[in-house]
Amino acid sequence: MRIDPRQLLNLLAIAEHGSFNRAAAARGISQPALSGSIAELERKLGYLVITRTRRGSELNEYGRILVQGARTVEALLAQTADQLRLARLGVAGPLRVGATPSMTLKFMPDLMGALLREESSVQIELREGLDDELIPALLRGDLDLVLGPALGPALPVGLTEQALFDDAFAVGMSPRNPLARRRSLSLTELRDSLWVLPGPGSAYRRYIEALFMAAGIPWPSNCVVSNNLQLVESIITLTDRISMVTQLQVRAHNYWRMRTVPLRGGGRRTLSAKWRRIGTLPPIGTRLVELAGAQGAELASA
Repeated sequence: MRIDPRQLLNLLAIAEHGSFNRAAAARGISQPALSGSIAELERKLGYLVITRTRRGSELNEYGRILVQGARTVEALLAQTADQLRLARLGVAGPLRVGATPSMTLKFMPDLMGALLREESSVQIELREGLDDELIPALLRGDLDLVLGPALGPALPVGLTEQALFDDAFAVGMSPRNPLARRRSLSLTELRDSLWVLPGPGSAYRRYIEALFMAAGIPWPSNCVVSNNLQLVESIITLTDRISMVTQLQVRAHNYWRMRTVPLRGGGRRTLSAKWRRIGTLPPIGTRLVELAGAQGAELASA
């Protein structure tokens, strides 16, 4: 069954404006034409997507699913129009890329350097954020590509994921910390330590929570919380506190010369690139993923 994109956009207008009259005005069509479009959509689907009330029109569960697809269609159409406009100017893009904090320390600068050596005329928007804000933005069509921790089975429907490289966990601390002389550490040995840990909203935080839970250790109550990795590094090297860090973070940035000790049982995470299945990445986005894969392979072999 094929759904007419115009019907999806009409449904999106109703969701955004709350009534058939206002939605029809926004779409530049008559109210009967809009009603007929939604009735035809519901007839084709075989079920209702809108509940009509005295307060207006509300989407039901099926309508909300369709509106998510409608937003993707709207974003794709807008992106295509922008691509055509930029192509006439000889500019590659547009491309909107989101990256998690550890990726922006060095991986993203190196990646952008490689891309910009190939493409001198581009329109690229870069945004740093946590997974829990970047992934919804990708699903809405506000971003085209997200680089960060792999989601695996938790990857939302409608997204594609390509693994880039693996990233091992360790414990970061000041060189003056007595633990810095250890060859390795376990979380059990760190039960009474003072921590600086990431805040909620990311796969990184959820992975660390799982490590604490597997070790039977409660989440520390005496804890400094920050998602700014440079700030975390500065705090642990100027105090007796420790933090969970990854190989990527240590390789990418160690201005404060923190010491790291391997964490037994800490495992590793996979970093990946994610994009929407609907439509295709613009050529510059495809090239960025290729370069990210090559850069990840270099990190894995180092």
